[in-house]
Amino acid sequence: MSLGKRWLRLIALCFPLLQTNAFSPSTSHTQTKISTQISAENADFRQTTDANTSWNVQVNEFFKKPVPLAVLEYFALRKVNNVEESVLGKLTSPPGEPGVPRPLWLVILGSVPSGLLWYGYYKFAVEEELLEMEIRGGKTPKGLGGYGTLGPFVYGCLLGPLAYVLHLPGGMNWSNLGIVFIYYTQFVLYDRVNELYREEGLEEPLSLWWTLPIFFPFDLIVGLRQVHYLSQYWYRKRNMEAPVDPVVDFFPFIGAPRFTWVEFVLTPALWCKLFSNVDDIDPNTLPEPVQQFLALGQTNQSTAKV
Repeated sequence: MSLGKRWLRLIALCFPLLQTNAFSPSTSHTQTKISTQISAENADFRQTTDANTSWNVQVNEFFKKPVPLAVLEYFALRKVNNVEESVLGKLTSPPGEPGVPRPLWLVILGSVPSGLLWYGYYKFAVEEELLEMEIRGGKTPKGLGGYGTLGPFVYGCLLGPLAYVLHLPGGMNWSNLGIVFIYYTQFVLYDRVNELYREEGLEEPLSLWWTLPIFFPFDLIVGLRQVHYLSQYWYRKRNMEAPVDPVVDFFPFIGAPRFTWVEFVLTPALWCKLFSNVDDIDPNTLPEPVQQFLALGQTNQSTAKV
């Protein structure tokens, strides 16, 4: 099959997935009208900012258009005065303004049994909330919103196997591209959380370079800390006292002030609550290769915690 015909087949596959009728002028007008109706209390912010010309907002709107109206209505961002008390209510709460606090224990409870599917919803919700806050604050949006974040990732993961089976251009690289994209959005998310804390005059809680999967388990650590510290931020924005998170209480490294990877390795008290009375490890008692490796880390981090 010629390359041109393969591209035509790929385009033919993409059009049904994206529901091209959703991009017609009449449908676009209807979607805009519905969107305005379900979030009328939030409609004024676009008149005072350049949000409509922001590439980030346009990407979010692009991937929002194929979504069924019933789904748009249910997950529409809305002003939330009271936080749901029940676990089910917390898990199913739509994006809010101000953002809805989602403590780490809740995120784990929803994510583990669902095979991380609920974490996808968490990602969607916080991206929608942060984009809304950036626009309302007159900032240049950094995120792509919930639809603009999950849309490319989902389509990439779907197109990869299809392109591979049908021998279309790109093959599984479409899925690889989607994975790289979602990692990029995580990096941006962590940077935005740090910015929120800088604006409050507080220490940045997250080490951005830990995001890379080659730094396991520190990529997991920074992810857990992001969930916790963003939740704490939303509690403060709502003038609410944050309840004790049992997961954070048992694993002190999640809620501890920012630390280096060397400090984490040498401080058992950070690892687990059971080790709270254990003294720090003396690096001089460790094997010589380990000492040299830790010394390298201490040299690189002597002026700043990274």
